[in-house]
Amino acid sequence: MILNLAALRAGFTSTPPLLSYRFDKGDPRRLQALTLEQQKERAKARLQEWNSSVESEQPLREFDEAQQVIANEYGFDDWEQLTSHIGKSEIASKAMQAANPDALDGNERVLHIRCGTDIQNTLAVAGFNGDYLPFYDPYVHGPVPQTDLLDEFIQVRANYISSGIHPDYELVLNDLRQQYSSLELSHNYDAVYLWFEHDSFDQLILARLLDFFSEVSRRPASLKLISVDHYPGVEIFNGIGQLPPQALRVLWTEFSDVTPEQLVLGKRAWAAVRSSCPDALRVLIASGTTPLPTMAIALDRHLRQLPSKHNGLNLSENLTLRILDEKGSMNAACLFGWYTNHYERLTFMGDTGYWQLLEELANGDRPAVTMDREGEQPNQWQVTLSDTGRQLLADEVDWVELNGIDRWVGGIHLDSQKGQVPRWSE
Repeated sequence: MILNLAALRAGFTSTPPLLSYRFDKGDPRRLQALTLEQQKERAKARLQEWNSSVESEQPLREFDEAQQVIANEYGFDDWEQLTSHIGKSEIASKAMQAANPDALDGNERVLHIRCGTDIQNTLAVAGFNGDYLPFYDPYVHGPVPQTDLLDEFIQVRANYISSGIHPDYELVLNDLRQQYSSLELSHNYDAVYLWFEHDSFDQLILARLLDFFSEVSRRPASLKLISVDHYPGVEIFNGIGQLPPQALRVLWTEFSDVTPEQLVLGKRAWAAVRSSCPDALRVLIASGTTPLPTMAIALDRHLRQLPSKHNGLNLSENLTLRILDEKGSMNAACLFGWYTNHYERLTFMGDTGYWQLLEELANGDRPAVTMDREGEQPNQWQVTLSDTGRQLLADEVDWVELNGIDRWVGGIHLDSQKGQVPRWSE
């Protein structure tokens, strides 16, 4: 389960493997390199735009004001931070021009933990040498119960994942056991680096890891974290996995030590996620989770997978019906693209989970959509909003009342037969 990045890089041919960051030019997910001259020109243009529209008696605005606004638009506090980022980016790009870039993690025994395999090749291309642990149990899907024994918890998770996402129970069970047992070895490293972003898929796993590392005996000498919600120069930021190698070298400079407050927060968040009622999550969300602001936002999104009090659909389902209402009938692959890149503010769901969502919307007693399958590929499945779907969007009917529900959101079991269906409201 633990992969050595140096060995992976050594196994590359003269051309590195195709990486997920390679988007077509003009794709809003592609990183557009920033330069200092480019941003100065933007600031000059902004200043000229402002001052050309002011009345004669009004004072003219200053260049540093325009610089400040430009910096803020990229998520920086000031112009100095923007120029520092540009400098780091240029250094990283020059390093990538070398056939064998220097290893930023080469001075100690390092373990990189990420909620998937999406950056393991990119890290290797970027020159990192450490070990890599993909820890990706998808807590955003299925039951996340309170259990006394870890193996009992793993079996529950494997049973759910194999029932819908992956059909081979034994394969899933063994994979999960390897992930959790590999995590137990992390204290043997000099440093552990946690690579995360802002969505609920990442943040629920991060909560689990912070809970795990809250025990001193499990903690390495150095535990560091990055949890990002954007990257300068990327218009649509869904996650670290879409970034090129030079961007990961820049992010490396922005890691910070995990604080005691973050460990406490992770422990609280993990307990709240596993709770059988939403009250603990609501309290935590209301607190703003100051030690890790991305956590509150993600937990709030997680809670919106409960049925809406208005029509019984969760937020993902509501967004899907809205796309079909606004854009018309389309194939499932196109629908997933609209959902992921334009409608879902905190993208957390992969395509497999989304196909499962569509199946549930199409297979109820009163389906919200129809799916015309002309082949096995999602781009051959035509999805159309049904009359019931339109009524749901208008809050005229309730999905749970029409079709019932038996589903888990973390530790919350939604079971309409037992009358246990907590709701969320906007």
